Amino acid sequence: MAFDQQLFLAQTLKLSPTLLQSMHILQMNTQELSDYLNDMVLENPAMEYDESPQQPSWTEFASRIPWLADNHAPGTHAEITGDMGSVSDQTDSLELFLQDQLSRLALTPHLLALCQYLAADLDEHGRLDPSTLAELKKAGVPEDLLTQAVYTLQSLDPPGIAARSLSECLILQLKRLPGEYPLAIQLCDHLDLIAKERYALLAKELSCTKNEILEAVHCIQSLNPNPLVDLPVSEPIQYVRPDAWVAEIDGQLQVFVNQWDLPQFHLSSDYLRIMKDGQDEDTATYLRQKIQQAQWVLQCVQRRQATLTNCLAALVHAQEDFFSGRTETPGPLLRRELADQLEVHPSTITRTLGHKYIQCRQGLFPTSYFFSRRTGGDHSEQEMKAKIARLIRNENPHHPLSDQDIVDILRSDGINLARRTAAKYRQALKLPPSYQRRRN
Repeated sequence: MAFDQQLFLAQTLKLSPTLLQSMHILQMNTQELSDYLNDMVLENPAMEYDESPQQPSWTEFASRIPWLADNHAPGTHAEITGDMGSVSDQTDSLELFLQDQLSRLALTPHLLALCQYLAADLDEHGRLDPSTLAELKKAGVPEDLLTQAVYTLQSLDPPGIAARSLSECLILQLKRLPGEYPLAIQLCDHLDLIAKERYALLAKELSCTKNEILEAVHCIQSLNPNPLVDLPVSEPIQYVRPDAWVAEIDGQLQVFVNQWDLPQFHLSSDYLRIMKDGQDEDTATYLRQKIQQAQWVLQCVQRRQATLTNCLAALVHAQEDFFSGRTETPGPLLRRELADQLEVHPSTITRTLGHKYIQCRQGLFPTSYFFSRRTGGDHSEQEMKAKIARLIRNENPHHPLSDQDIVDILRSDGINLARRTAAKYRQALKLPPSYQRRRN
């Protein structure tokens, strides 16, 4: 076998450690950058906190923006708007709530320990995964002990807790209601037919009248498939600090990048003097490295702030109608369009604006909320969702709108939207189909 050698030229991109660090700092949100700088100050003796930074005070800044409340001051957190949901203000956890009830029961140590284990394994709907019981049984836990633990948990409040399925959750709630509901309990095993309103077929299968079926169905509809809805159970709190504020001052929209939540530092004058005074080679090399590292970090932070300001200013300009309050939702916008406007690579927009939040008078939004493809003509996804939600909110509950009805209404307004797209947006809004929204 013969081997031959060939020479050719090729361009390759090699990322130096300093360039990687610069990209890493660019991607950080305010909280991450604050933690990074605090760790860097502790690690690098050449960096010192600046006790009197040359920047306007928060009070001076906030006084220029009427809607900026006190709870948006540095170090506090605001409620997330848009597609991210909101921060829960509930205080007690489900696990603690259940364990408090278990502690009041005279349970054996083994049963108490198993109940506490299962209580900690419930999902966000308070359901018990059957696979968990199967794994415990396979691990050698006696079946009668498992059965007793499940029964004990299901006897706790709220009714329907620790159910292994939706049917069992509804049955547990029915059994806790005053009176007897044998037909409704039977119907819980036919939820698919109830959803399709096959009442005549159910009456035939269960040997009863259609009116009796309707009465039992009405009883089931009064139950809650998620027993935790009315329970003061806390959810994991998502701490978010705005990375920037957008405010209209003197008739002009302005962007203010968050600098108040970032520690300000400068190079240590003592270490600079020590290095200039002349030291042995090892000490001089060490000091030089630390000072260069501090200078580079400071440059990276300044570059991040400038890049973030430019990108956000372009974003605000592109979504000016929303930030000015002329429209309820942002218009369609692609990251590539913003990159072309700024004459940068789209990856720069992604790195700069990814995982960051903007506070404006409409609320606190992730930057991703302002980017969406055009759909239904020249409309954004957020605008389509808002229109669909408004139509469903104002519909006749006795004759709810189907997905095709929604499409026809939007088409009459000059918006061409496919039925499957309308259904996708409705599902994203967590709105049920028309037959589940109908009220008799």
